[in-house]
Amino acid sequence: MARPAILLVTYISPLQKWGSAHRSRLLIEALARHGNVEVLALSFGAPAAEHGHITEARLGTTRVIDLQIHSKGLARAPRFDIVSHELTREVMKHVDLNGYDLIVSRYIRPAMKLALPAEVPVIVDFDDALYEPPWKALQGIKQWVGAWLRLFNDRVIVRARLKTAPHRGRHYFFCRQAEREVFPALASSVLPNLPPRPARSGPPDFTPPPSPALMFIGLLDYMPNEDAVDWFLGSVWPLVRHEVPHARFLLAGSASADRAERWARVEGVDVLGFVEDLGQTYARATASIVPMRSGAGTNVKALEPLFYGRPVIATSLVASGYRGLVDLNDVVLTADEPAAFAQHCISLLKNPQRAAELARLAHDRVDKTLDFPLFSSIVDKAVNDALSGRAVDPSSRVADRAA
Repeated sequence: MARPAILLVTYISPLQKWGSAHRSRLLIEALARHGNVEVLALSFGAPAAEHGHITEARLGTTRVIDLQIHSKGLARAPRFDIVSHELTREVMKHVDLNGYDLIVSRYIRPAMKLALPAEVPVIVDFDDALYEPPWKALQGIKQWVGAWLRLFNDRVIVRARLKTAPHRGRHYFFCRQAEREVFPALASSVLPNLPPRPARSGPPDFTPPPSPALMFIGLLDYMPNEDAVDWFLGSVWPLVRHEVPHARFLLAGSASADRAERWARVEGVDVLGFVEDLGQTYARATASIVPMRSGAGTNVKALEPLFYGRPVIATSLVASGYRGLVDLNDVVLTADEPAAFAQHCISLLKNPQRAAELARLAHDRVDKTLDFPLFSSIVDKAVNDALSGRAVDPSSRVADRAA
């Protein structure tokens, strides 16, 4: 009997190195337990000459089709989540959406932009359901207009469309319970973000570095991350350096040249850029900070350091993302005011052994709670419900190609 044919549609390729691609790869792995998976990545923003151009690659045994999209016109542009029949026709030139037994939309956008066939069940991994712009960091009319347009899309267009067919008949994954509660009418479940785990066996090395250092890692061109770094450097870091003059602040992640130059001018800051070896980078830090004041989701960057043996200092916004999933109250230090946040940093920098013990406690708790068996069990339930009663076509194109 042929295995079900499953299509994952996304607008950020799982082949990317961004943190969001990690969740996509986990989702692909979980879906592959149920059928033959293919990925369609819609690359918006392509030049007009490249519109409709496709490339193919492999993620293990999974075929990844990348379709270039020139964002011309209101419907085809990614800013607003309204259906584009033109985009759907372009997709259908390369991928027969009717030839799948299940379509999974990674992010809400693909499910909104494409006129998906009514007879094929759909699961939507919503993501960023409650995005909050970094209001205090916005500069210039362009950024303010962009922020308001995103809010208009998220809180008007998307929420209005979710009340209409066929969206009400789909299953939705949310990253946290707070997001799910905003959409009580939707069939949904909480599918938590899992921190990337290093490719090693056994627990991490909790040994503190020889000199005091704090670390932030993330996509530094992402405005909420930029806002977090600016707030920390402007309001917290001077307090830390006053008490621990030799402390360093390590900034890891891709950043534009102007941002990197601006941060590198701050005393005690090392701008590392994109790093290939996370283990070596985390080994240089006493603790990892996640001072987010805006954004959405569960800030998976808050738990990744634990798998490299480093404790976490975060804002309450970050900790709230894991409420109901894992208790972090006594193992992740939280504060929202500069003085309190600085005191947590100073405390760990001056007492690296306490930092190591806190990291050990937090690692053990998260390691036992947020793992792939939990993630896949939630996906299993949704997929089984979606496929129940749907006959699998033994002549499926995807099944034939995988054979």
